[in-house]
Amino acid sequence: MKAVIQRVNESKVTVDNKIINEIQKGLCVLIGFEKDDTEEKISKMAKKIAQMRLFGEKFEKSVMDIKGEILLIPNFTIPAITKKGTRPNFQNSMNPIEAKKFYDKMIKELNQYVVTKNGIFGAMMEVDIKNDGPVTIILEV
Repeated sequence: MKAVIQRVNESKVTVDNKIINEIQKGLCVLIGFEKDDTEEKISKMAKKIAQMRLFGEKFEKSVMDIKGEILLIPNFTIPAITKKGTRPNFQNSMNPIEAKKFYDKMIKELNQYVVTKNGIFGAMMEVDIKNDGPVTIILEV
């Protein structure tokens, strides 16, 4: 399981020219699930995202501390293998049926910590990110 976490001043996700969800100050998280991921990893990843100190002058506050929100975007391309050639290989990405279940569970898990809004699994989405910093972290569990 891999996530690209971006500290944002605002972020929104649009499908077919319709805004699906948007947040103000918080985190935009692009999440990718891998074949060997387990449900235990969901809890670990959610806790780490919610508690990661990415805010404040000295990175002393989490998204929970600032009462921010999370926009969680499913992204099967994140687990891509890129070591050989120039075309990404997606053989490590979880199959869509299982990945959808993991995504739904991740939303529920994150909502235990902070308000979490979603994209639409499997849709072609346009994600607008107003990065703050910029601060971008790649997280793997």
